[in-house]
Amino acid sequence: MNIDHLRYFIVLSQEMHYSRAAERLSISQSGLSHAIAALEKELGVPLFRKSGRGIQLGQYGLSLLPQAQQIVSMADSCLHSFRMLREGVGTIRLKTIPLLIIPTVTRLCRLFKEQNPGCDFQFSTGMSREVCQALKEDKIDIGFCSKPIEDPSLEYVSIQRRRLVAAVPPDHPLAGQETVSLEDTLPYPHVTYSWVSGQRDMVDKVFAPVRDQWRIAYEVEDANFITELVAQGFGITVMLDTPPVHRPDVKILPLTTPDSESHFYIARRKDLHPLSAIDRFFDFCVETSKDPPL
Repeated sequence: MNIDHLRYFIVLSQEMHYSRAAERLSISQSGLSHAIAALEKELGVPLFRKSGRGIQLGQYGLSLLPQAQQIVSMADSCLHSFRMLREGVGTIRLKTIPLLIIPTVTRLCRLFKEQNPGCDFQFSTGMSREVCQALKEDKIDIGFCSKPIEDPSLEYVSIQRRRLVAAVPPDHPLAGQETVSLEDTLPYPHVTYSWVSGQRDMVDKVFAPVRDQWRIAYEVEDANFITELVAQGFGITVMLDTPPVHRPDVKILPLTTPDSESHFYIARRKDLHPLSAIDRFFDFCVETSKDPPL
């Protein structure tokens, strides 16, 4: 089936007039008539019927119209996608852990789009293991995570480091201090990351020397949930200094000992990417993140 013939049919169904449709399509009226006749011959049914001095869609034309629109739309989308591939631009499928959405990932994407107007992003979120798994399965092009999985097909580069801080409710006994040590936090119940989170390993290692004194009251996977529980007085926390911890109803206290930090990574597959913008974006993020933390 000829895509152009379907395209002509759609325009004619909108104009209901051969000369106007032909003018709009920049073809001759006889060329349009031959195209419609060829389409009707291929389908074996008439698509239009005469109505006074004009034409109207017949029952078969009415049936064909939504399918023709879908076929032409898909064909146009395919042509557009491959034109973008040839030009090295297009939509980058991106998955990130929630901790990096504000402001790191959104800022990097905005800056890249400003320099590469033809590029766009498809966003999704998940835990680190979900990000890495999606990369392995070629469901995404770029990932942002905090806990890489060892896989020879994946490449990781650290783009950001975050230090540990303590967070307590404003009326907590520790809230009057300017800094705290890990030992200062031990007398109080803690809210911490669950093992689903990529940050739990790092926090667990910090508390390893005093594990028997670490009183975990609640474990949740999301940093926003942790800080909400702290704000509501369910406990205190030792967590990474990320945007979720910065809220008016939580007091942040720099952790003096131990001095610990965690890395966040951008990741991609090592094989060749059909869209050159993927590698350009990866290199852009690495280069941009050499500056002070975003």
